[in-house]
Amino acid sequence: RGSLRLQTRAGGAVNLRTVVVAAGITSSAASSRDGYSSGTSDFARAYFLGAILGLSLTVASASGAQCSPPPENEDAPGVTANMPVYTRAQVAQHTDVADGVWTTFGNGVYDITGFIENHPGGSDKVVLAAGGRLENYWNLYRQHYTSSAPREHLSRMCIGRVHPDDLRSEMKSRDLHDPFSMDPDVSPVLRCFVKKPVNAEPPGPLLTHSFLTPNDIFFIRNHHPVPQKLAEAAYQVDENKYMVSVEIAGSKDGSRPSREVNVSLADLKSKFPCREVVASLQCGGNRREELSNIQQTAGTPWRIGAISTARWEGAYLSDVLRYAGIKEACGRTLESEFDLGECGQSDYDSAGLSHVQFEGMDEMNASIPTLKAMKREGDVLLAYRMNGEDVPPFHGYPLRVVVPGHAGVRSVKHLVKIRVAAEEAPGTWQQGMAYKGFNPSVKSTQGLNVAKIPSLQEQPVQSAITEPTPECKVPLNESLTVKGYAYSGGGRGIIRVDLSVDEGRTWTSADLTEGSEQPPHRAWAWTLFECEIPAEQLRSAALQANMRGEPLRLLSKATDAAHNVQPERLEHVWNLRGINNNACHQVMLIPRQSEAQK
Repeated sequence: RGSLRLQTRAGGAVNLRTVVVAAGITSSAASSRDGYSSGTSDFARAYFLGAILGLSLTVASASGAQCSPPPENEDAPGVTANMPVYTRAQVAQHTDVADGVWTTFGNGVYDITGFIENHPGGSDKVVLAAGGRLENYWNLYRQHYTSSAPREHLSRMCIGRVHPDDLRSEMKSRDLHDPFSMDPDVSPVLRCFVKKPVNAEPPGPLLTHSFLTPNDIFFIRNHHPVPQKLAEAAYQVDENKYMVSVEIAGSKDGSRPSREVNVSLADLKSKFPCREVVASLQCGGNRREELSNIQQTAGTPWRIGAISTARWEGAYLSDVLRYAGIKEACGRTLESEFDLGECGQSDYDSAGLSHVQFEGMDEMNASIPTLKAMKREGDVLLAYRMNGEDVPPFHGYPLRVVVPGHAGVRSVKHLVKIRVAAEEAPGTWQQGMAYKGFNPSVKSTQGLNVAKIPSLQEQPVQSAITEPTPECKVPLNESLTVKGYAYSGGGRGIIRVDLSVDEGRTWTSADLTEGSEQPPHRAWAWTLFECEIPAEQLRSAALQANMRGEPLRLLSKATDAAHNVQPERLEHVWNLRGINNNACHQVMLIPRQSEAQK
């Protein structure tokens, strides 16, 4: 009916029929006159094949016209004036099959209960919109807009209209006296824990949909409002006037004066080579919710989504610090003819230059050891591009630090000042208790010298299961597909991820997919994994769990290149601040037997 092409991750395109033949699919769907069996839409068939083959799909109609979200002044598909009216709150109550799964699109309300199992992209994807807005996900999976078929299906499921009062309230202007009023809109796809400042994460199944996290669903951990100066300039700064102050502190005895230079954003782009680093950033509190379920901790109750991965572009921090004169300030003399003149951390310590401090326009402060900043293989960037675009406002526009392998809090956003000095950056995020680790028996900081406790920098080995989701109903007559991510700080690559459904009695090693090709000691990004748990293994584990009166649990355990392994019990890593939760990830499953098995 229309031209069908699959877009590969590398950017190339292949004909759908070629993919079908190459994959060995010889059903009537591939040999019928228009390439599809009767009763199956071109959109659904192609979308399904794209999902199987790990490709993203572009579907062009015969006329070349493109569909788009409904304009605000137009009715959504299937909406008529005499239909019942429902509030957002009423729609939000319909999130399971028993009560009917409802969603909205534009001003329409839709009952999608009967469509869930038939959704071409999988039932786990479509239920993400249960009780909420469908366009949030269609905006992410843009193929829904490039064919009329999805809207035609949707119109047949329309049951009513969104209450006009809800639509009007959503259009009201923001309170301009609120310091957060100029913050950009958060993608509704994200699970927003706090709005002021924004703390939001993507749902688990979307997290590992692709190796690089789309900018719109990259997790957001803000400590302050996005600077209003940037918002007032519509995020279009003059690159010649946007300055970063770079200071090399003088010696305490006054024998070495301080050095300071100002570097413009334009300078960073023109005077320094553009470097590219693919790196994951992870909040120190990722998976905090699990610790709080044992005993309350302090901070945002992150699930597994406070981690994301991007391709960053910018100037090496080491290049900029050399330009500012750090090598001369260090004053290291060559010890022999074999001495290459590189400084170690002890040399920076002796010179009173132990730490590189960063300050953002939002007054956020953090620091890292100078050796990390200066090592070329440390890959610390002053980044101005993220996944091929200007760094978005929530992620540090127009310039941010990216410190690969270290806690995300060290990658300061909206950078305006760099200072190399003897001490760590001031403030609670570096020297306070916010990112300090305590042993599981510490319930209060009273009597503790918090300043003496080392600040979180590199993070421990970690893994999380993104599919299946918690309390997912799993059939016992077929294998279970498991997906997830693994990551370790300090550039330590992942060498193995093991999975268990019988409380760790036996383990199955997963296949390491994207990210597994990284150098084992310069692996700044996560590694994705997949595994098939055989049906027999599931049935046996479910039976054992039932006999013990316990739930069926799926566990993941990663091992990094230094052979660090995730601990098995949450109780052993619990801490007052709820950081560094790297215990084996657990997902509760609900066995679903077939009638024959019953």
